[in-house]
Amino acid sequence: MSKTVDVLIIGGGGSGLTAAISAATSGSTALVLEKCAQIGGSTAMSVGSFTAANTSYQYRAGVNDSIDLFIEDMKLANGGFEDRENKELRRVLAENAGPTVEWLSSIGVQFLGPTPEPPYEKPRMHNVIPNSTAYATALLRESRKRGVEIVTDARVDVLLKNAAGEVIGARVGNAEYFGRRAVILATGDYSASTEMKSDFVSPAAAKVPPVNKNNTGDGLKLGADAGGVLLQMDRLYEGLRFFPSKRPDAIKILPSHPALSRLMRAVAEKAPKIMALIARGALTSWVAPNNTMYRAGAILVDPTGNRVANEDSDKELARGVAAGANRAYLIFDEPLAETFSAWPNPVSTFPGVAYAYVKDYKTYRPDVFFRADSIAELADRTGIPAAALEKTVSSWNATVETQHDADFGRQHFGNGVRVGPFYALGPLGAFITLADGGLDVDTRLRVVDASRNAIPGLFAAGSTGQGGLQLLNHGLHIGWAMISGRLAGRHAAQEPIRSDLEPVAGATSVLGRHLVPTLTGESSGTS
Repeated sequence: MSKTVDVLIIGGGGSGLTAAISAATSGSTALVLEKCAQIGGSTAMSVGSFTAANTSYQYRAGVNDSIDLFIEDMKLANGGFEDRENKELRRVLAENAGPTVEWLSSIGVQFLGPTPEPPYEKPRMHNVIPNSTAYATALLRESRKRGVEIVTDARVDVLLKNAAGEVIGARVGNAEYFGRRAVILATGDYSASTEMKSDFVSPAAAKVPPVNKNNTGDGLKLGADAGGVLLQMDRLYEGLRFFPSKRPDAIKILPSHPALSRLMRAVAEKAPKIMALIARGALTSWVAPNNTMYRAGAILVDPTGNRVANEDSDKELARGVAAGANRAYLIFDEPLAETFSAWPNPVSTFPGVAYAYVKDYKTYRPDVFFRADSIAELADRTGIPAAALEKTVSSWNATVETQHDADFGRQHFGNGVRVGPFYALGPLGAFITLADGGLDVDTRLRVVDASRNAIPGLFAAGSTGQGGLQLLNHGLHIGWAMISGRLAGRHAAQEPIRSDLEPVAGATSVLGRHLVPTLTGESSGTS
């Protein structure tokens, strides 16, 4: 079997579907190959915030913003990573974020905001309503409207090239799919690839499970085999999360429908306290406590009652928890509970949307909330050996006295765990939210080789084509997925039609070929 279209897209998440729609509305036929049974990818699993400047939402809120201010704030958020930034792509992101929010609104996606997002000067966070599945629902509806063909359960094995070395298509089992203008890789990141995490980061990082188990780096492997360069493969977003509640999430269970989204937006704008209450339920359902609780004196212990790692570091905590049973409990006392029961000390946050405090966990997640008059009783309620937890708490309080952590080198001690009643939140598990590595691309989203020459016929979008962008604040990964998808689809549709669609034996890029860590590098964007 074979099928030929103008633009072939590999990956049916936010960036892939956006690329397909963009190609179709640019006059090309488009087909999406998605390896999973359903479309949506990481986009449908995200919080869903989209950070952008110069939107109608900002205008209605009286926010006077600019592209240059947006860029300056991204520089500030980057901190020490600014030297690694792909500055060309950052400007592409900043200039296209606002128009992309407006485009999404035009196809039925509704946003609440803009809300503040420190350290940005201006409110730019646009929060999707009712949840992130709204993106997938709207993009699928628009794809069908524009005649995009979508094939699911179709994992690409091989990229196909012709005699001139142009990428012309892909093979799925015994079926061949051709893109006579271009092929776009949009398969997400590599957070679920144990091999790639071990090779590019560390064996300890490889043990941390992903949020999206389907992000196995397929497009990165295919693109690298085709001659592309992998950038920033050393950076993962590692942290802790609560395990899913058996109770329904008030936000996640809401269906995504334009009429409902408009209604929710109207309610949220006129009665923000009601939306905040709903958001708190979602917030406590999975978001881990802020590390400010550790700075105030809390500790993290495993099911045996022992501390796990240096609580100053999210990365070390995640790797420490994952190295064991991937279960841990946050332990704290009454003074700390009182501190984190009111502003400005939330336990967890959706910046600018909702804040959850200790009492909210008791209300919304009683299954992860434990309170007892003694450490021994707290241990009994959580299933932790009492003697071990008592010893750990006593040792920690002694460490606070000396201000020297001989076990893990923690630098922030707080007041310890001393005054009852005592509390535990958990179990918490270690997860990788996403990986920031991606193929190097130019400003047209063409995959480039080590000499910065475009690989004929090959484009990349989303995390697959992140190109060294830092994206170090909330709402930028979703933004880049949609922005890069739109641009990749548009530019791919402008490529000339290739007359030679005959695959050449040996001129293929095979999924699963081992990658070597030497491909890791910093962005080659201009400074």
